[in-house]
Amino acid sequence: MSSEREKDRRITSKEKKEISKQEIIFVTSNKGKYNSAKRVLEGFGIKVIQKNIPIPESRGSIEEIAVQKAKYAYKTFKEPLLVNDSGFFVKSLNGFPMMFTNFALETIGNEGILKLAEGKARDCEFKEILCYLDGPHKKPKIFERIVKGKLAFKEKGRLSPRHWSKLSLIFIPEGGKKTLGEMTDEEYDDFHKKIENSSHWEQFGNFYSNLKSI
Repeated sequence: MSSEREKDRRITSKEKKEISKQEIIFVTSNKGKYNSAKRVLEGFGIKVIQKNIPIPESRGSIEEIAVQKAKYAYKTFKEPLLVNDSGFFVKSLNGFPMMFTNFALETIGNEGILKLAEGKARDCEFKEILCYLDGPHKKPKIFERIVKGKLAFKEKGRLSPRHWSKLSLIFIPEGGKKTLGEMTDEEYDDFHKKIENSSHWEQFGNFYSNLKSI
């Protein structure tokens, strides 16, 4: 008999019946990323089904890690799916923390990153990779989004459910003066609309809609 843990990892019979031409599984534990996906893909008539499984840590570039995660997840679900991987890059720190952002935040935190950047250029960027896989021997499809900005000199603002990272307190989007954490709801919505224009989610929405209309 399958264990409860194994049951949680699998798509239920009901969910399998629900998966149609305009639905896609998104494997993530991040509610903020799921909400972003849902918000954008709804505009393409695509329903996002969130699933979460433990995925072993991988090494390589963000693209390589995303592909490895997608292949691992496909072994469990055996349905077309998406996985996301991301990193935060500070140019003057040779890209650090790169794809090790969560580890950096858990160890040195925002304060540590700002300390390392003292007296250096503050240009930075978020890079997000979306990987689509629809078969164990199919070639993965990659979609990318880069959001440029600069580091604040100290934490500003506060975190809310809309933020996907603690970095929101020290990241100032390109052309702006406030961190994401300082923005009002209206300002944050405007920022989100801007970065979602031609984002990895928009790219996937167009790709998947056209794929399923063939």
